[in-house]
Amino acid sequence: MFPLTETPAPTRDDPAEGLAKVHRLATELAARMRYAQIVERPLPSEQVEALVQAARLLQEKGEPWPQLVGEVLKQVADDLADEAAPKEPEPEGGRIVAGLNRFLGAFRREAKAPSGA
Repeated sequence: MFPLTETPAPTRDDPAEGLAKVHRLATELAARMRYAQIVERPLPSEQVEALVQAARLLQEKGEPWPQLVGEVLKQVADDLADEAAPKEPEPEGGRIVAGLNRFLGAFRREAKAPSGA
């Protein structure tokens, strides 16, 4: 038969490791979105929403956003501000855009405030 071995007890994820993963994934998503902005392709609302959720999580944990995430979110906020009204919003797009506008509005106000760092 097989020898009995002691299985290690499951360990809990390290919160710092989890936040590092959020930083990495948010940066990768922001890089894809930046490329789409450069080649003037529309940003899928799912990507915008995912990046905003990652930014919110980092903000709630008191973590600074990766620089590229801030740059992409600022561009998204500027683009939304430039649009008078969407021509044909997606079925739930109106709700997403309204929530995104509120979040990014707060982000823009924070970005304009002088930082102590």
